[in-house]
Formats: sequence, structure tokens, C-alpha cells
Amino acid sequence: MAGPDLPGRLRWLAPITIGLLLILTVGAFGLSQRLKREPLVIDRVTYRALGADENDPKRTVFSPNGDCRRDRMVIGFRTTKSDTADVDIIGRGDVLIRRLAEDRFFKRYREHRLVWNGRKDNGNVPQSGVYRVRVTMKGLDRVLDLPGRIRLHNFPARESNCGAPSGGLSPAKPATAATGATGPADSTGSTGQAGEAP
Repeated sequence: MAGPDLPGRLRWLAPITIGLLLILTVGAFGLSQRLKREPLVIDRVTYRALGADENDPKRTVFSPNGDCRRDRMVIGFRTTKSDTADVDIIGRGDVLIRRLAEDRFFKRYREHRLVWNGRKDNGNVPQSGVYRVRVTMKGLDRVLDLPGRIRLHNFPARESNCGAPSGGLSPAKPATAATGATGPADSTGSTGQAGEAP
């Protein structure tokens, strides 16, 4: 009968389970060590609101309300490997808010700067909150969340102090896309190294 053999089978189940857990733990540890040894793909990350002083502790805070003060956020980083990538602003719940760059080529060992005008892809200003930057490296097949956070305050629109319309953008720079010129990144802001997105 099968009854008398059941205790024996249960005695073998515990060692097998422990062995599988041990193998999985060793494998996960080996993978984490390999990732640590891999060269950094993105570093020298900075954020600074346009118009903010470089020593301002609130330089990562901005409000795109059209008063030409802290209306845009400059995002800087360096890539250590050449690749084509997307750069996105990500909000609460991992929701895509704005695509700053799509299929753009980033050359290795260059400092890059992108400017977010504080708007969604549909042109509206998102709700006040904390936002992060995500870089999807196409050739390397890696998705990286840059360290640090951007804080946006959605204050009521004000009359512009610099000739720009209430949307905070000058007529020469329509709200169709955030700028993404490459060049020396600001040395201010929240700095660090990019980590893999969950």
C-alpha cells in the first residue's frame, strides 16, 4: 500500500527543497557579482532647474508655470558605451510621462544634456510630484533608471516675465519636443550612477 511509503517520501522532500534553494541562491549571487564587475554604462548624472543657482539645495525642483523662473529641468549624464537609446520621464506607478529622446545615438565618453519643459507628451503639465529619468539602451538591451529624482510643482499659470507665453515656452521653441543637445553636463544637481530598472 502507498500509505507506509509516504513518510519516507516526505523525508526526501526536505533535502531536495533545501538543495534547490541553495542552487538558486548561489546563482543569484553569481549574477549580482557579474553585474557589479561590468563597466558602468551611465554615470555623472545631474539635474538642475534652469535659473537655479548651482549651490541651491532645491535645484532639482521646478515649476513650468510660465514665469520664466525654474520653468525647465536640465538633465545631464555621461555614457561610457555608444548606443542608440530612448530617454523617458517616468511618473508614479511606472507611467510614461514624456519621451525626451527616441532612437537617439549617444556616443561613448560624451556628456549629454536634455531639457524637460515640464510637460507630458500631450502638452499638458502633469500633477505635482516626483519623477525619474529612464534610459533604454537598445543595442545593450538594458533599461536603466538614473539616480536622483526631479520634483515638479504644478502651480497656476502666471503671466510671463520674459516675453514667453503662459505655457513657459518662448515662440522660438514650441512645445513639440524637449530639447536634447549634447554638451558638457552641469556639475550640479543629484549625481550618481545609473541602476537597472526593476
